[in-house]
Amino acid sequence: MPVEIFVGDDHVLGDVLDRVAAELGKEGHTVVRGPAAPAPARTEYPRAQWPRYFGRAEVAVISSRTVITPELMSWAPRLRGLVFASSSTASCDLREASERGIVVAHGATPENMEGMAEATVMLLSALMLDLPLKQRQLARHEPRPAPQALTARLLAGSTVGLVGHGRIAREVIARLAGWRVARVLVATRHPGRHRSAPPVEFTDLDTLLARSDAVSLHLPLTADTRGVIGAAELDRMKPGAVLVNTSRGGLVDEAALAERLATGRLRAAAIDTFETEPVPADHPLRGLDNVILTEHIVGHTRDLFDSLVPTAVEHVRAVLAGQRPRYPADPGVRTDRARNVPQAR
Repeated sequence: MPVEIFVGDDHVLGDVLDRVAAELGKEGHTVVRGPAAPAPARTEYPRAQWPRYFGRAEVAVISSRTVITPELMSWAPRLRGLVFASSSTASCDLREASERGIVVAHGATPENMEGMAEATVMLLSALMLDLPLKQRQLARHEPRPAPQALTARLLAGSTVGLVGHGRIAREVIARLAGWRVARVLVATRHPGRHRSAPPVEFTDLDTLLARSDAVSLHLPLTADTRGVIGAAELDRMKPGAVLVNTSRGGLVDEAALAERLATGRLRAAAIDTFETEPVPADHPLRGLDNVILTEHIVGHTRDLFDSLVPTAVEHVRAVLAGQRPRYPADPGVRTDRARNVPQAR
């Protein structure tokens, strides 16, 4: 049965949301569109606009840059599902949604996981092999370094530390198996939830930092994880180690990282996500030679974006049918507790 569905906008995923809206319209649903705030601001609809956008909406299709407050979830009388076209659901409190009987699904497609895993291994190898330094030497017409002056090391035989053990981290581990790394250390608060094949060793964060030649972050940004790699943690890393963050901005103290890269305390870093996006022109990491910087796009592929549209449409269908979404943001979601929707307003 056709219903009313709200579809937002986004300065990154606008094309995806446009295509989702078109597909839902073809299925006979009434699609209400909402604008996006200009980058880098997140979109938060004022209360005066709630009746227009959410007064009759049974599902809202949005991105992680659209804020859905607990107050909005409580107010929206018919809302029973939030479908994120993005993999992140950071702009919504999942516990609050669950308590209100609202199912949340997201774009955690295989193409998303695989693209980020491939990008992470690429960056780990590039940093270990001193790619930023070698590019700089060519660009500046510098002479080839003498063999004894090389600092590049093989990823093979090294120790790689992964902070977090979610789906992307596990895809990284699977790919590292072919690189003959000596060991993979994993720091997670739930080591018993997922078991990986050897040579994975679960340990605490301090041990991981002290023993790893390369560290990669794979955490969501929450109140508990914000600043998880601060000045003290950077100083616990092995001298000359490298750091990769393709996860979330805000996990790393970027000023402290820039200082340790500038002094040579750490050899190199690859950063794809930043505290502030777009990255300011005067950001301290921009002026360094031993960094690879990309703007929240390193693992993005055409395959990924093509997967998000049918996935979001499928999620909407599942929510309306009272079925479990293919990719629930809360793995323990129970569709039998979903919000009862009034027949008329």
